Amino acid sequence: MDENMVNNATPAALVDQVEAAIRRLLREGLAVTPDVGDYLESTLGAADPAAVAELLAHPGESESDTLLELVFFPDAAFQHGLEKVLAGRGLTEGDRQRLKMRLEGAPAGAALVFPDNPQRLNCDLPVTGVEAFLTRLNLGWAIVPQLRAALNNWSQKHEGDAPADHYALMVGLRNAALVQSLGQVGVLVDFLERMSPADRRWKACFDFLMAFLAEHADHTNFYRALMARKAFLLHHRMKAQRNAERMRGSNMETLSMGGFRASHFDLAAAEQALAAIDAVALAVYGRTESYDEAPVHVDLGEMDAAGNIEGLVRRLS
Repeated sequence: MDENMVNNATPAALVDQVEAAIRRLLREGLAVTPDVGDYLESTLGAADPAAVAELLAHPGESESDTLLELVFFPDAAFQHGLEKVLAGRGLTEGDRQRLKMRLEGAPAGAALVFPDNPQRLNCDLPVTGVEAFLTRLNLGWAIVPQLRAALNNWSQKHEGDAPADHYALMVGLRNAALVQSLGQVGVLVDFLERMSPADRRWKACFDFLMAFLAEHADHTNFYRALMARKAFLLHHRMKAQRNAERMRGSNMETLSMGGFRASHFDLAAAEQALAAIDAVALAVYGRTESYDEAPVHVDLGEMDAAGNIEGLVRRLS
C-alpha cells in the first residue's frame, strides 16, 4: 500500500484499514514463540495444535484464559505489518471501541503457527481475547511530528544499511508507549542523528533506550539518569561478584548461619546494559562517567591505522 495514501486516510478510513489489516495478518499466521511453546509443554504435556485446540474449545476455564493470553500475542511480523497501515498514527478511543465491537461481532479467523511443527491450527480470535489483543497493540499511541521527522530523515539517510527498517523502529516506539515529553523526544532525535546504525551495538542500544525512557517518563536530565543507572548496576555487579567469591570459598550452610543470603543478580544482563549505557551516552552526550569502585572497559569499536582519528578523539574528549 502507498504510504502517502495511508497517511492521508481519514479517521473513518483508518479504522477500516486497521480492521482489514488485523484480519489479513491473523489469517496469514500468528507465531507461537518458543517460550510459549515451552510453557505449553510444561502445562499441557505437548505444544501442538491438537492440544491447544482442546483447551480453546472450553472458554472461561482458567487454563483456557491463560492460554488465550499467551498464544494470541502479536508477534514481530504481525506488528510490523500492522505498522505499515498505522504509519505512526493512533486510533481515537471511539474508533478503538468500534474496532473491538467489530472483532467481537464477527470473529477474525487466525492461523496459529507452532515452533518446529508444520501443522497450523486454524481458529478464530475468541471474543474473550479481543480486548487483551487490542490492548497489546497500543493502537491509541501516535508519534509526535518532531520525532516523525527525525525518523523519516534517519530512514532516508540509512536506507538499506541499517539493522532495522522504518516500521520496525516505529513498532519499538509504539510498544514502549512513550509519553514523548520534550526530553524523551530530544534524546531520541539526538540518538538517531548521532549514532551510526553501522555500529554493531545500534539495535541493542535502541532497545535499551526504549525501555529506559519508558521507565523515566518524568525525568528531564536523562544523562544523570543514565549515570545513576550505571552506578547502580556497577554497585550490584561488584556485590554479586563478591558474593560469588564468598560462596566459592565456603559452603552455604556455614554462610547461612552467619546471616548470608544469596541474591540473584543477572550479571550477563547487567554487562549488556552497562555497554548500552556507555554507547548511548557517548553518542548522544559525547561523554560518560567512570567510577573508581569498578572501572569499566568501553568498547570503542574496531579501527585500523587509516581509521577516523578525529572521530576517536571526539569520543574520548
